[in-house]
Amino acid sequence: MLELLFLLLPIAAAYGWYMGHRSAKKDQEDVSNKLSRDYVTGVNFLLSNQTDKAVDLFLDMLQKQEAENEIESNSQFEAELTLGNLFRSRGEVDRALRIHQNLDRSQHYSFEQKLLAKQQLAKDFMVMGFFDRAESIYIMLVDEPDFAESALQQLAVIYQKTKDWKKAINVAEKLAKIAPREDNIELAQYYCEYAKALHKENKDTKEQQPKALLKQALHVLPRCVRASILLGDILIKEQHYQEAIVVLENVLAQDATYLGEVVTRLKDCYHHLDQLDNFEIFLIRANQECQYNSTVALALADLIEEKHGRAAAQNKIYQQLTHNPSLFLFYRFVEYQVEEAEDGRGKESLILLRNLVGERIKRNFDYRCSKCGYQSHKLIWCCPSCRQWETIKPIRGIESQI
Repeated sequence: MLELLFLLLPIAAAYGWYMGHRSAKKDQEDVSNKLSRDYVTGVNFLLSNQTDKAVDLFLDMLQKQEAENEIESNSQFEAELTLGNLFRSRGEVDRALRIHQNLDRSQHYSFEQKLLAKQQLAKDFMVMGFFDRAESIYIMLVDEPDFAESALQQLAVIYQKTKDWKKAINVAEKLAKIAPREDNIELAQYYCEYAKALHKENKDTKEQQPKALLKQALHVLPRCVRASILLGDILIKEQHYQEAIVVLENVLAQDATYLGEVVTRLKDCYHHLDQLDNFEIFLIRANQECQYNSTVALALADLIEEKHGRAAAQNKIYQQLTHNPSLFLFYRFVEYQVEEAEDGRGKESLILLRNLVGERIKRNFDYRCSKCGYQSHKLIWCCPSCRQWETIKPIRGIESQI
């Protein structure tokens, strides 16, 4: 009997191990099956637009999975963070906000994880238009090295939207120090915006501060055409015409496509100084360097007509059309032909042609964004469509072909 007992002991141990293993496996299968059923239920909630119930169910699943399957806290955090971002991308910002707020308030996550949650929370506030709340979070994140650059970038966006140009300059200067760039377009434009705002608020005062801001814009971005135009306007107002000429003629070197924006200003300056011959010399040089710019060609033709007569101006337009066909130059050339034509059927045909070309020009836009193609009848320095600075160009300066 005793020998039989010793013989059965290994069998009993093996059976106990088998039953215990089977019980544990069954428990695990039960958990998996329940999670699968919950997952299907959550998907059905989403498909039936019951997203509130779906979010609650998915969060509950994550918590149960952590408790029963002992998943890592990091995995749960990443899953919840991703879920919140998914809702924000779908436009369901209120649900994203709730998830990210729960992550931020939870006691189970590390300080670094809380920073990630705050970053996403600030993005939620940005989408909802609560810029003051987003600003307070980003200001806090600026002090964290891993988040400083992105926080400063978002603060610049906030101050640009709220037109707080002084603060925009401050964060852009900090951003330039921690992440140097060859091109400081945004910072230069913030200087211009601030100078413009100060000029508008203090029309009767001296322009020292706006001038200093515009010179700073040219310092950080020497090719900033807008700063040259605004500075030229201030110098003209102060009757410093020679200084204005130097600043405005620099546009030719900065970006010749904008020359049409300064031609009239330059003519006024030269007229006050009784130096129209020098203005003609500048126009000839500009026309040689950028023959595609019809505004410059037309200004030169006007000056030639004033000095040497209509025939000389018409000949100049004809030469220009031969080498660089342009709708604007063609319209001027037809005008010359109408004035010279005798009354009759031929003149009527020319008038009809001139009117057709004129209507075509009127329907066209004057400015176009080189990035997204947005078109406008006035010069806008920040494209309303793609939000890029200095991408909207005068069509006469970049596309004058017929």
